[in-house]
Amino acid sequence: MLRTWKKWTILSGFFIFAALVFGIAHDSSALAQCKQGEPEKECKARLLKELSEKEEEVKRLQQGIQQENAKQSTLFQEIRRINSKIQETSLAIRRKERLISRLRSEISSKEEKIHELNEKLKREKESLARILRRKHELGNTTILEFLLSSKSLSDFYHDVSLFSYIQKSLSSSFKEIDELKREIFEEKQDLEEKKEEHADEKYKLALEKGKVEVEKKDRDVALRVSQSKEATFAQLKKKREEEIKKIRAMLIQFQRNGMKAKSISFGEAYDYAKLAEKYTGVRAAFILAIMQQETGFGMNVGGCYLRNEKTGDGIYIKNGKLAKRTMMVSNIPNFKKITGGLGMDWRKTPVSCALYRNGKYYGYGGAMGYTQFIPNTWMIVTNRVQKYLGSPVASPWNPRDAVMAAAIYLRDKGAWRRNYRSEFCAASSYYAGKCYPDSRYAKSVMARVPKIQQLINTLERD
Repeated sequence: MLRTWKKWTILSGFFIFAALVFGIAHDSSALAQCKQGEPEKECKARLLKELSEKEEEVKRLQQGIQQENAKQSTLFQEIRRINSKIQETSLAIRRKERLISRLRSEISSKEEKIHELNEKLKREKESLARILRRKHELGNTTILEFLLSSKSLSDFYHDVSLFSYIQKSLSSSFKEIDELKREIFEEKQDLEEKKEEHADEKYKLALEKGKVEVEKKDRDVALRVSQSKEATFAQLKKKREEEIKKIRAMLIQFQRNGMKAKSISFGEAYDYAKLAEKYTGVRAAFILAIMQQETGFGMNVGGCYLRNEKTGDGIYIKNGKLAKRTMMVSNIPNFKKITGGLGMDWRKTPVSCALYRNGKYYGYGGAMGYTQFIPNTWMIVTNRVQKYLGSPVASPWNPRDAVMAAAIYLRDKGAWRRNYRSEFCAASSYYAGKCYPDSRYAKSVMARVPKIQQLINTLERD
């Protein structure tokens, strides 16, 4: 039964592994691109459907990986328990072997004693036989033989009496030897029984050890199968994540992003700001003032390209000359991650340049898109942007995403309170990371808010 179960475990694990590998090698999912002659709307809908399916599959694969991890953890614990049991049983067997060996030695010692007593008994019996023969000879002596002998009458009777005494002593010795032999023999029998008892217990322990070792082999097989399944799940998950990345990059092409970024109308910016106001509570006029201050609603999304990821230096887009401090080095990994996820080349993606005035650089550039987010800051808000807008991916170069991201960040900095002081500090933090009471940037933004609010009032009145 165990062999059948073990065989089935190995075969089932192999078939699962083979099926998953086959699925990886021969997956026929649609390429992340539109088919020839396919309308853009249908292509986008198809890609969104496939994206959703693959994201669900990734979730299931991750659950599978977690389940296999949990299974392996359980198997590792069981194997440790079984190994401990095997070690404990082996020690018990060795203890029994030592006891049996000691009993064998004691039995051998008893046998030697019995042999010695038998030899002693043999010698004494031979002595007794001689005495009896001599006594018999004395008892049959005639008067003529006595007269012819040199012994006196007293000597004759003394010999007979001595022989009788020795005969009695030997008879007593025989009895003592027999009793001692019987006692030793009984002790030997007890030792033999104990030896048999321990030998039986050792046999049972050996059977138990063999059973546990078979159990361990089964757990080892199950562990290897689980590890193979986990590795295959991980491989398939990685493949699906790469496909998701390509689909998202294709979907981004349906939006305004990357090198296609351009200025948008105030009406379009207003729509995005009102939607962001709904989710964050930050005033639309204040959000639009930030956007106008940063890029003029997309007229200037950056004048530099990052080129050196080790130093953070880049070039000016207009003339190709060196532009130092284009991006802080600590932001570059996230910049590459963001652009890579959108199917963009980070070396050809516009970002803001460092401020250069009177022959001196001030701070760093590296801000991205319509609302000029630093890469590390964008990573803080991107998940919420996707959640609020229901987008598969968020892009700083998509005006709707960028406006929502700005509103989320401004809310985090207190702008939801909708008073001058909180909005002023939020604007200062947006530019410099903290609230500066004399921030020129914040003053400029707050000066724009009333004019933008008037335009909004006009739009909403009509």
